[in-house]
Amino acid sequence: MHLRRYQPPDFALLAQWVTSPELLFQFAGTDFTFPLTSTQLDVYQAAHPDRLFYVACLPNNKPFAFGEIIPQDTNTPRLGRLLVGDTAKRGKGLGAIFVQLLVDECIRLFHCKHIELYVLRDNVQARRCYEKVGFSFVADASFQLIGNDETYTIDKMRLDVG
Repeated sequence: MHLRRYQPPDFALLAQWVTSPELLFQFAGTDFTFPLTSTQLDVYQAAHPDRLFYVACLPNNKPFAFGEIIPQDTNTPRLGRLLVGDTAKRGKGLGAIFVQLLVDECIRLFHCKHIELYVLRDNVQARRCYEKVGFSFVADASFQLIGNDETYTIDKMRLDVG
């Protein structure tokens, strides 16, 4: 498996993968509205040119996941917008491999000591995936986010890499 940078033609897959407002919120928080459009993604990328989008591919080069690396002032990059898109590929350990590929890319690009991410408290599958890679919860770093007329608790996780 390997990572490659996201390219505009990849949007068609991303749009197929994000099938509901709930999944879009889980994947992207409040930055986008359903249905996800290429214009929304273009506007986001123009507003945040330092953020890097990636697609993970299987050995046959078929994309199966999307994610983002977000540089931060603290030289602690943050992973975001993580999604194993193909529902048939979920629950098979590919998410952990994908996250590890992104971790390796963060280390390569930023020579960092830590990597962070945020996760919905009730997203048990994602939490387990990140813990499998080595992420742990940061105490007292939770916050609330309102989406789809509900309030969600978001937890911060950190991985020490150096």
